[in-house]
Amino acid sequence: MPKNIFVNILIGLFIVIGSILVVIFKPVNLGLDLKGGISMVLAPDINKVIKEEYENTASDISKLLLKNNISTLGVSPSLNGIEIDLINPNDYNKVYKLLKKYYANRISINTKGQGKMVVKFSDVYLNQIKKNVITQTVEVLRRRVDQLGVVQPVITRLGSDKVMVELPGVMDLERAEKVLGKTAQLELMEVLDESPDKSALEAKLKSDEKILPSKSGHNWYIVKKKPIITGADLQTAYESTDSFNNPAVSFELNSKGAEIFGNYTEHHIGTRLGIVLDNRVMSAPVIRSRIADQGQITGNFTPEQVRDLAAILRAGALPTTISILQDSVVGPTLGKASIKQATYAGIASFLFVVVLMLLRYKTSGFTATLAIIMNGLLLWAGLVLLGATLTLPGIAGIILNMGIAVDSNVLIFERIKEEIQRGNTIRKAIEYGYKRVLSAVYDTHATLLVAALILFQFSSGPVKGFATTLTIGTIASFLSNVYYSKVMLDILIKLKAFKI
Repeated sequence: MPKNIFVNILIGLFIVIGSILVVIFKPVNLGLDLKGGISMVLAPDINKVIKEEYENTASDISKLLLKNNISTLGVSPSLNGIEIDLINPNDYNKVYKLLKKYYANRISINTKGQGKMVVKFSDVYLNQIKKNVITQTVEVLRRRVDQLGVVQPVITRLGSDKVMVELPGVMDLERAEKVLGKTAQLELMEVLDESPDKSALEAKLKSDEKILPSKSGHNWYIVKKKPIITGADLQTAYESTDSFNNPAVSFELNSKGAEIFGNYTEHHIGTRLGIVLDNRVMSAPVIRSRIADQGQITGNFTPEQVRDLAAILRAGALPTTISILQDSVVGPTLGKASIKQATYAGIASFLFVVVLMLLRYKTSGFTATLAIIMNGLLLWAGLVLLGATLTLPGIAGIILNMGIAVDSNVLIFERIKEEIQRGNTIRKAIEYGYKRVLSAVYDTHATLLVAALILFQFSSGPVKGFATTLTIGTIASFLSNVYYSKVMLDILIKLKAFKI
């Protein structure tokens, strides 16, 4: 036996045995339609982000005008823009030039009466804000789901302003809503006053302050609007217990946050510090000494709440609040009986194809059968190794791939038969047959691969499952039904067992 055939046999055996071991010892991930789970559609509050961006920009504009000795009656932000009311209308051109210089293409400026101007974000900048919100929301949700240990979730954009989440195997809808829907915006803020009477606090409220409720909602606090540090300075969060051995969440700050927090606490000993989560004061301890890089969130938490909160904080805060537009617990589309019937149908179809190939192409049909089995093994092992999720459309992709595999062998065998009828030897007939059909087979597989990759890149959910199996299957098909099919035919010739 020639050396190259022997090497191909060894490599082929290695691939097949490796694929069998992967299939036996590592199960494939099943999608929502096969396994059941939770499906949710979430909508981030983009308007809230735009309003906050207007508020921040208005504050920056006020400082810019003050720095350039331009007096105003007010710089008022809203969801529809920033209204600037100048004391001296003659400052209009100066303000216009300053805004264009510092904000360039981000804004448009319109005149509104004498000495008044309205600043609005450009459409390009607004679209960028929306895109950033959706992108960040998807990333944060993905990290949260990863923290919960959900296998192969689907988290993707739905349209221009929504996010779709599918959690295979998860059935606790209430917990999923709490984990995914919680903003988890952590802020450490200076507490100025506390009272059970909100109206008493409102009477002494200043422009750079705001009132926040306690965790229970029975108490109210005046805090500085600008936080000392935020969740962006968080390094990690983990489960712990407080001084009374009750469940709590401890957190550690990164180096930047630790430096800021350390300097603040060193100069504010004796004052109160508010640990604020999603605009609720969880606790407000008095600063007794310099604190550098850690803190603790206490309250009436259950162990599960602590575990989820720590996971959420580690994953990061959502850029804005989100609304749950749709949620449901989905059962598997195919029940056990349906899966059993489909399995029997698949086995029967495969046996029918095997018999047909053997009757039509004799021993060559046997090599085609082995190549199809190898194709199926490679496809399944590829799904497992890549961590892909098998869905109902993915099964359709597998069936399509098997049909293409058979078709490739039929094309090759029919061409070989034509070459034999022309008087060529069996060896030459196989060589010519492959050579003259290979371009068509190449084109078929290349076209399928490109189409599958495009589907995978630009689709989501079920279509992506179809594209995944089609991509892996096309590569596996070329290896098994084109390359190794010829190797097996060469072996039959050496054994003088070739019949077609």
